[in-house]
Amino acid sequence: MPPLPKGIFITGTDTGVGKTVITAALAWALIQAGKKVAVMKPVETGTGLPGLTDTEFVETVLGTKYEPGDVCIYRFRDPLSPLAASTLTGIKIDTAKIEKAFHRLSTAHDTVIVEGAGGLLVPIREDYLMADLASDLGLALLVVTRPGLGTLNHTALTIESARMRGIEVIGVVINRFPTSPGLAELTNPDLIARMTGAPIVGVFPSDPSLSVEEGRAGCIRELARPAFAPCLGGTFDFREFLARLR
Repeated sequence: MPPLPKGIFITGTDTGVGKTVITAALAWALIQAGKKVAVMKPVETGTGLPGLTDTEFVETVLGTKYEPGDVCIYRFRDPLSPLAASTLTGIKIDTAKIEKAFHRLSTAHDTVIVEGAGGLLVPIREDYLMADLASDLGLALLVVTRPGLGTLNHTALTIESARMRGIEVIGVVINRFPTSPGLAELTNPDLIARMTGAPIVGVFPSDPSLSVEEGRAGCIRELARPAFAPCLGGTFDFREFLARLR
């Protein structure tokens, strides 16, 4: 993996794939490596649900605290797409405000990690997708995916869509990898890399003690550094990862 870019856009192959966990874990690993890192989620929906928001969970893990308007420009109570949630409230999302916030953070940090909402083609406005935001911010893409059956298609479609739009894909992170993997989990990492040409830059184990909604960080800090070795100047070896699971 090349040197870490000034900004990273984290997307997922689906809602609920674990973007927030990977965002927090990657940020923690980089901070522990001496990097000054900021995390922003420009548009967050579902803030009216019980428990912590995604932004609050990340700041709990990192021990940081930013003003909400600096890292989460738009917040909506209903768990919908940004377009649907903003339409219900009559608020039109102004992406220029998001860009200004990103550039303010970028000047004060080594890296800014931007977590998208949902997948790459989730609409922010009628004529504007998450992919457009990543492109306008000039960010490389890190794709969070599932380990099991069905992930090949979802991951390949996401990466193909990104590249068709001229967005650089720096790699794939597989989240919630089970402690007792089946054949699909054992074969998917190599197939993803071969099918897409995108490197596997991390595999994050399943951790039952971790919950974003309940604010439980579990073992996220301990698991973060070995999960993201390529981002820290090392290499990722899937066989070594499997050996650590045993």
